[in-house]
Amino acid sequence: MAKKTWVLDTETKGTGANMVPLEKVLKKTEQAPAPPRRRPAPAPEPKRAERREGGRSTPRPVERSSTPLPAGHVRKKTTGEIGKVQAVDAKAGTVTVRWLKRGATSTVPLASVSRR
Repeated sequence: MAKKTWVLDTETKGTGANMVPLEKVLKKTEQAPAPPRRRPAPAPEPKRAERREGGRSTPRPVERSSTPLPAGHVRKKTTGEIGKVQAVDAKAGTVTVRWLKRGATSTVPLASVSRR
């Protein structure tokens, strides 16, 4: 009796795959024509700036203002994240802050936070 080599046929749609003899897979590849080659689609042209209401063609810059912080809170200068002061070490120049967004506590230099 001759041994058959079996392979996993994954040409089926979905999650189903079947074990089939190698000869059957080779016949499929010989019979299947090569897929047609397509040219890549051209890049879309950039749109012209549409006029906004009021006759402005460019958006107005966003005005950023920070509100006063509650007592005992600081704002991280780099990201603007707000946190509650847990402890201040003036000798080391650090402050321990519990960040409100993440809920994490970290020790940062005094120069990296502000009351504004």
